[in-house]
Amino acid sequence: MTARSKRHHQVPIWLLQHFSWKRRNSNMLWVGFKDTREIKPVSVSNTFFRNNANTRTDYQSQGGGNFQPTESDPDEMLLGKFDGLAAPAARKLIAFSKEWRDAGPVPPQLSPADMEICKQLIVVQARRTWESQDRIGMSKDQSELYLDLYFKLAEEHGQQLPSRRDLLKDPRATALFDVLAQNHRANFASANHPILADKEKEFLAPLGLHVAVTDPTASEFIIGSHGVTIVGTPPRQNTWLPIAPDVAVSYSDRPEAIGIGICSDEFVEQHNLAALAASAQVASRVKGTLQELFSTPA
Repeated sequence: MTARSKRHHQVPIWLLQHFSWKRRNSNMLWVGFKDTREIKPVSVSNTFFRNNANTRTDYQSQGGGNFQPTESDPDEMLLGKFDGLAAPAARKLIAFSKEWRDAGPVPPQLSPADMEICKQLIVVQARRTWESQDRIGMSKDQSELYLDLYFKLAEEHGQQLPSRRDLLKDPRATALFDVLAQNHRANFASANHPILADKEKEFLAPLGLHVAVTDPTASEFIIGSHGVTIVGTPPRQNTWLPIAPDVAVSYSDRPEAIGIGICSDEFVEQHNLAALAASAQVASRVKGTLQELFSTPA
C-alpha cells in the first residue's frame, strides 16, 4: 500500500512551475518572505506547502467507548484530480493569450470544457489556501460554533454537559475542536459538499473570463502564498489569479466569453502589491522583481 503524503501544496506545483527557472535539474523560484524581507531560491517542491493541510481525521470505534483516530486525504485527492484537468486547460489559455499578444487577434482555442475548468480554477484557488480561508473568517470563533452544536445535540438527547468555560479549559475538548476545524478546512478546500458545489456552479454560470497579458518587455506578475489576488477596493474590487508571469485571469460578466487585453505596468504593480499584502510569502522567476517590490513603501 502506498504511504500517504503529508506534503500538501496550497498553490499547486503545476502552477508554480509556470513562474520557475531551472537550476541543474530542479525547477526553482525566487521566494520572498514578508516578515523578514529575505529573498532566496527555493525549489518548487518546497514552496507554498503545508504538512497535512487537507488531511482529514475520522474516529473509528474500538469498542468499550474507545475510538481510534485515522488520518486520510480524500480532499487532497479530489484537488489532485482537479489539478489534472486544470493544468492542461491553463496551458491552453496561456498559449492563446501569448499568441493573441504576439500575432494579433486570434480566436481562443479552448473547448467549452476547458473554459469551465479555467473558470473553476479561480474559485478553487480562492478556497484552497489557509491564508485565503482565514481572510473570509473560517478560523474565527470555531470553538463557539462547535459548542453551540454540541449543546444543541445534548439537549435533543437529554444529556447534561459541563459549562462552556469548563469545556474550553479541557484539553481533550480543544484538541477535538482543532480536529473538527482541520476537517472543515479540508472539506472546504475541495468543495466536497453538494450544497457548496451547487452554489459554485450557480455562481460561475453567468460569468466569462477576462485575461490580462503583459507586454514581453514589461513588468511580471508574481504569485503569492494567498493564491488569488484581490485587486482594488470595494465596490471596484476584482479577484485575479496569475497563471504565468505574463498572464493573469479574472471573471467577466460575459457568459462563456473570453475578453483579453494588454495590461499596464501600473496594473501589474497594483496586482503585485496586493499579492504581497495578502501573502506571507511571494514568488517570482526574477529576483529583481521581488527586490523592487520589497523596496516599495507599504
